[in-house]
Amino acid sequence: MWGIFSICVLSIAGVTASSAQPVELQGIMGQTVTFTTAVRNMGTFSYSGTGIGDVTNGEFTASPNEQFTGRLQWDSSTGFFSITGLKMEDKGEYKVEDTQGKVEKLYKLTVYSK
Repeated sequence: MWGIFSICVLSIAGVTASSAQPVELQGIMGQTVTFTTAVRNMGTFSYSGTGIGDVTNGEFTASPNEQFTGRLQWDSSTGFFSITGLKMEDKGEYKVEDTQGKVEKLYKLTVYSK
């Protein structure tokens, strides 16, 4: 009995760990990258653990972050976040979280020069 229980617990833990793997994204300096996890009504967008965008009741607010000023967008029709005018310093880990739908997706962005 304990052997079967142990296998079930290990299987569940393995699935959870593998689903936390970030999606690899690539972008070119000066262009736009889109994060394709939809946030429809409520959610957040963060970079390296710091919130940089928020959607509440279908309204988008960009956090005051100098790195992304004027470049962070949210498309209300698709629910996707995007960053325009990519810079080398934009590389790193991002998280999109739809708090209403309980969906969370990690992304790892690599930026290349032209």
